[in-house]
Amino acid sequence: MFFGVVVLMLLLWGRPSGDRANEAALVEQSSFDEAAEVFSPQVDLGEVRDDQHVVFVGLHVDKVYELSLQSRTFSADGFVWLEWSPKTNEILEEENLNPADLIRLTNQIEAWDSSFEPEGAAPQVLSAGRRHQRYRFSSRFYDDEIDFERDPFDVLILPIIVEIQPDVFSDKYEQALLFPHHEQNGFLGLDGSLSGYRLEGASLEPLMHRYPTRFGSWYQPVKSQVRLEIHYRSDYESAFVRWVLPILMIMAVVIMTPTVIGTLADIRLAVPTTALLTLVFMHQAYRSELPSLPYLTLLDNLFSWSYLICVGLFGLFTWGTNVYARAPEGEKALAAARIDRVDFVFQISAITILLVLGVVQWLG
Repeated sequence: MFFGVVVLMLLLWGRPSGDRANEAALVEQSSFDEAAEVFSPQVDLGEVRDDQHVVFVGLHVDKVYELSLQSRTFSADGFVWLEWSPKTNEILEEENLNPADLIRLTNQIEAWDSSFEPEGAAPQVLSAGRRHQRYRFSSRFYDDEIDFERDPFDVLILPIIVEIQPDVFSDKYEQALLFPHHEQNGFLGLDGSLSGYRLEGASLEPLMHRYPTRFGSWYQPVKSQVRLEIHYRSDYESAFVRWVLPILMIMAVVIMTPTVIGTLADIRLAVPTTALLTLVFMHQAYRSELPSLPYLTLLDNLFSWSYLICVGLFGLFTWGTNVYARAPEGEKALAAARIDRVDFVFQISAITILLVLGVVQWLG
């Protein structure tokens, strides 16, 4: 019975990584498909051609709030500013475009509850005829970077993506390239922290975005974007006390149960069933905070192995109860000793499994 449980554990353990490997292979294969959506590094500023436009963009986030892991969304308030050349300004005037029409916040959602307002009635004219305009934004954004494999000890990346909007500034016409502003310094204000997470830093990276569709036209547009990524790390102590420590306490009680004398069958059988129900309710509470995932998180694996240990222990106690009850009166002492030996082996095996699981999951 016990070895059957171990085999089932190994099957469950190996399955998620295989699924993720298959998904990675599909993603790699799709990169060769003409219709695939591709994000690639942008050329350096010194390699920009004469027929391309350079637009500098800067971002400063005042505060981040209302993070929802279940919907992969968060809210942010801050500033975005643009600086463009006289040649770019001529194209804007020819196309009857406002400077605000030059960009869009790509991962913005709930536009009805968002704001994007210029500061000042008109762009500021700088030296050599360059223009500068600052905007204040407040919006809700979708996070496409969340990875829950190490949850609850995960790294959280919250992106805000600014992309060139007009087709006239795509790769087939007067292409404009977005670059981080040369005077960009601080990305975050004092309210950039998140409850339960530690702020690790932020980065602003320019990319080229090739769309997977032609939008009914004759070409697939490629547009420049800059991606601000704010990096947070879970507070390990808080996450451990909230989720891992209760599981370890329950499993400690479960693993100590075989030390109860084998003749007390009712008590021995009650502990793993009670622990199993408690783990199920804890797991449901944990999963209610996360979106549906195609893989198991670190805590999911810990719950899964704890389930199997509880079921294995229940099977062991059932076996031990039957062995003791069926033993003749003169052999009950030998039966009890046999049960104690198997109980001890199970205890050592369960402790080893949990330790190995923890190390492999953490290092993996």
